[in-house]
Amino acid sequence: MSHRTETKVTIATGFSKDNSLNFMRLVFAATVVIVHTWALGGFGQIHIGDYDPASIAVDGFFAISGFLITRSRLGARSTSRFLWHRALRILPGFWASLIAVAFLCAPLAWRYERGSFDGYLTASPHGPIQYVIANSLLKVRFYDIAGTPSGVPFPPSNLTVSIGWNHSMWTLYWEALCYLGIAVLALFGIIQRRRAFVAMITACLWAVLVLHRLAPGFAPGLLGNTFADGFGRFVLMFLAGSVLYLYADRIPLSGILAACCTAILIVSMFLSDPHILLNLPLAYLCIWLGIRLPLHRIGAEHDFSYGLYIYSFPIQQLVAVYKVQQHGIAAYFTLCLSVTAAAAVLSWFGIERPALRLKNWTPRPSGTIRVLSRLRLPRPEEPLSPGTRVEES
Repeated sequence: MSHRTETKVTIATGFSKDNSLNFMRLVFAATVVIVHTWALGGFGQIHIGDYDPASIAVDGFFAISGFLITRSRLGARSTSRFLWHRALRILPGFWASLIAVAFLCAPLAWRYERGSFDGYLTASPHGPIQYVIANSLLKVRFYDIAGTPSGVPFPPSNLTVSIGWNHSMWTLYWEALCYLGIAVLALFGIIQRRRAFVAMITACLWAVLVLHRLAPGFAPGLLGNTFADGFGRFVLMFLAGSVLYLYADRIPLSGILAACCTAILIVSMFLSDPHILLNLPLAYLCIWLGIRLPLHRIGAEHDFSYGLYIYSFPIQQLVAVYKVQQHGIAAYFTLCLSVTAAAAVLSWFGIERPALRLKNWTPRPSGTIRVLSRLRLPRPEEPLSPGTRVEES
């Protein structure tokens, strides 16, 4: 009697280079642009339950990033090469955005409000040069430049948020911390050989989040907003994606499981903190869609998602400075989306893609080091003898 063995389809067997994760990231970036249009134009808030779609999109970014960055580290030759690749992907575009805001958006707002550019470069506190330098290492110290933008709908009076040009930028600091975390885990061989330890870290972090939300009196004082908004949200989402990659050979690629995750995601939207439930379900749903959707050509060659994300907020603020929102949401949204899309294209072709071409760059050693590296020296246990000759390799 012959037995037919059915091969179980898992994330590992279903995943290939022809995936739609870049399309998913583009959708998430567009979602952030659309949702912010309502808030920054003063048209109200878009919510699903107690959560807005832009927050879901950012969470999805981190889940996909956790999956892909773990894959990237396991495929990199070394930790230093991995960090070099990550720096090239995030920093050049970030720096270009800081410069564009400081020396294009903010000066235009300054001139609109004051009638000239006089005094802009020397304005204090938080002048344009300070803005670029102080925020250059991804940790955003302040968001305004010389008091601009002013007279805009965001932030509304009911929010304890300072005025600023690009409040989206704060998430990039946590993204970079996640990169460093993966690098540290790799240095100790954990993601290569101890994947259960990563799962345990994820479970413990989730348990602490649940404790913090459901019984805040039992949590230490340090588990405040920084924990909830950073570790309890972004790091946990990133780790969820990482765990999915590390256990991809065991996790089934199932439409039924994806449907269950969708149901859990919808329920979580009505909780005071959706991250009590949504982390792994949202991460699984993102990866399942990335594998199953037949849209792998979109974003495969040109990835505009990062540019959309880093330029949408300042452009929407600048357009609001010029009061375009007073002509209605259609005019405001169309102008914001058009300019943001153009900025994203320029960012990709002018900054991001040229930077990524340096991925395989290695510093050339000095002349002395090159000569020494070409010498074939004897082993320490075999000292030079009178008849030994040093040859060039």
